[in-house]
Amino acid sequence: MQYEAGARTISVVDFAKVVLKGEVLADATTDGLLREIRDLLVPISEYYRPGYEAAKAEAREKLKKAVAEMVSSPRRKAAWTLADGSRTQRQISQQSKLDEGSTSKLFKALREIGAVIDTPNPTKQLELD
Repeated sequence: MQYEAGARTISVVDFAKVVLKGEVLADATTDGLLREIRDLLVPISEYYRPGYEAAKAEAREKLKKAVAEMVSSPRRKAAWTLADGSRTQRQISQQSKLDEGSTSKLFKALREIGAVIDTPNPTKQLELD
């Protein structure tokens, strides 16, 4: 495919070479090329989407299972329920009757697996069934 860039015509391969060198082409050329790239990627995306979605759902289920195992005791379950972002880790510890050391270890482990956002106030990323 050829594109016109000002006074010259340029191929997609040449465009990539030009971009890598840092040269700037006309906006219309860049727009056209980006649209073509997008149009070429759509069928690829549609082909791989079911597999991607299935893998994503499987990973989410694994995460739920790991969290469920971590919060199996009533006190840990209470701490998990209170992790809505409105309370500090200390407040969660006090309200769930879980000692501060155990609360700290719990939320550290939950952050490491991606179940809790790494912020000052623990915020869970998923709900357990």
